[in-house]
Amino acid sequence: MGCRRRGAVRRGGETCYHRALARRPGAASQTVRARRPASSFRVRLRMNDSPPELRASIGRDVLEMSITSALSLLALFLTDILTLTYVSRLHDEAMLAAVGVAKTLMFINSIVVTGIVVAGGRVITRRVEAGGTRLVPALAAQLLVVAVGVSGAVALVEWRFLDPIVGWLGDASASGGGTRPFLWLMLASSVAMALTQACAQLLRALGDSRRALAVLLVAAGTLAVLDPLLILGLDLALPGAGTAGLLAAAAGGAAGLWVVKRRVGLAMRLHLKLHRRAMAGFARRIVRISLPYTLGNLAMPLAITFMLGQLAAFGVSAMAGMALMDRVLQVAYCLYFALPSALVPVFSRHLLGDDPGPGRASVMAAVRLVVVHGLVVWAVLLVAAPALAEAFVLSAPARALFETLCRVGAGAWLVIGLDFIAVSVFITLDRAWWITLFSWLRASVGTVPFVLAGAERFGASGVVLGMWGGHALVALASIATATLLVRRARPARPTVADTGAGASPDARSLS
Repeated sequence: MGCRRRGAVRRGGETCYHRALARRPGAASQTVRARRPASSFRVRLRMNDSPPELRASIGRDVLEMSITSALSLLALFLTDILTLTYVSRLHDEAMLAAVGVAKTLMFINSIVVTGIVVAGGRVITRRVEAGGTRLVPALAAQLLVVAVGVSGAVALVEWRFLDPIVGWLGDASASGGGTRPFLWLMLASSVAMALTQACAQLLRALGDSRRALAVLLVAAGTLAVLDPLLILGLDLALPGAGTAGLLAAAAGGAAGLWVVKRRVGLAMRLHLKLHRRAMAGFARRIVRISLPYTLGNLAMPLAITFMLGQLAAFGVSAMAGMALMDRVLQVAYCLYFALPSALVPVFSRHLLGDDPGPGRASVMAAVRLVVVHGLVVWAVLLVAAPALAEAFVLSAPARALFETLCRVGAGAWLVIGLDFIAVSVFITLDRAWWITLFSWLRASVGTVPFVLAGAERFGASGVVLGMWGGHALVALASIATATLLVRRARPARPTVADTGAGASPDARSLS
C-alpha cells in the first residue's frame, strides 16, 4: 500500500499515512468489521480500527491544520479591531458607522467566497488522493478565476446599492468625510481578499497549511502596518483606511499567487476535450457543494438580527455587554470558526478511503480538539470575565450580562463547536444540503421560541442564552446525523476529474 499509488507528491514535511498503515502487521489481510444495523442509535466511533501510529499521525495533521487556520482567522479579526480603533480616534461616529457597514458588506462577500473555495479545495484534495496530479494546475486556476469572478459580481451588486446605504449613514456622510470613496475601496479590497482566501484554501487542500497561514499573515501584517500610517500618520482618515485595506488585500493576493504558482502551478489554457469535460465537472461539483453551504451561512445573520432586536428592548447597557461578548467570541472561538476550512481537506483524505479507520480517527481527533479547547476557554472566561468587564468600564447591568454569558454560555458553545465538525463532514461526504437544513432550523426553530422564552423568564441574559441553547439543541441533531453518515461512508468512486486518466463513463458522475 504505497504512496505512489495515490499519485500525490508530498512536500513540506507532510505526513504519509499510507506508509504508517502499511507497517501495521496484517494490514493487507484485515477485513472491515460488520456495521451496526441502520436503526441503531448507538453511533460511537471506534478508534481501534486504525493503528496507534496512524492515529497519532492523523491527530497531528488535524491539530496543525486547525491551529494554522485559526491563527490566520485570528490575525484578520485582530486587524479589523485595530482598524476600528484607529478610526475611533478621529472622533466621528459617522466614520465608525461607515467602517461597520464596510465590514458587513465584506462579510457577505466572504460568505459566498468561502463556500466556493472550500468546495473547490475538497474536490482538488479528492482528485490528488485518487492518483495523479496532471489536472491540478488547471483546476487551481479555474478555482481562482471562479472565486474572484463571483466575488466581483457580489461586490458589483453591493456597489449598486451604495447610494441608499450612504443615505442611511446620515447627511454628514453623504456630503463629505470620504465615506463613498472608502466604501468603493473596501468593495475592491473584498475582491482582492477573495483571491487571497482562495489561494490559502488551495494550499490547505494540498496539506500545506503553513504556507496558507503565511499568505494570510502577509495580508494581515500589511494592514497592521498601513492602517496607522495612512489613517493617523498621513491624516487620510476614511480614504486612508480604505487604501490600506485594498493594498493589504492585494499584497495577500500577490503572495498567494506566487506561492500557488511555485507549489502547484497554474494552467490557464486547455486543449484536450477530456480536460474540458473534467473542468466542467469540477465547476458543477463546486456549485453542488457551495450553493447549500452558502445558503446555510446566510441563515445565521438573520438569527442574530432577531436576537439583537429582542435584546435592544433591555436598553443600551445590554447592547454594550453583548458588543463586548461578541468580540470575546471572535477571539476565543476563532478555532471553531476556522474548522470547516481546516478539516475538509483532512477528512477528504481519509473519510472516503478504502479503510474506515483513518476517517474515524480524523473525526475523533477533531472532536477531542474541540472539547479540550472549549473546556479551556470556559475556564479562562470564568476567571477573566470580571477583569474584562472592568477593563472596558461596563455599567452594572452590562457587566452582569457579560459575566453571566461567560459563566453559562461557554457550555453551549462547546456543543456548537462540535457542530462545525458536522458541517465539515457534510461537505466532505457531498451531503451539503444537510448544512442548509440544520442552519435554517437553527435560525428559526432554534432561535425564535428560545429567545422569546428566555426574555420572558430571565431578561437580557435569557435572550442570548436562549438563542445559544436553542442552537446547541439543533447542533446535537446535526452531530448525530453527521456521525451516522461517517459510519455509513463508502469509498469514493474515482472519476475523470479525480484521476486525470483517459476518457471513461465515470466522467458523467461529476455532472
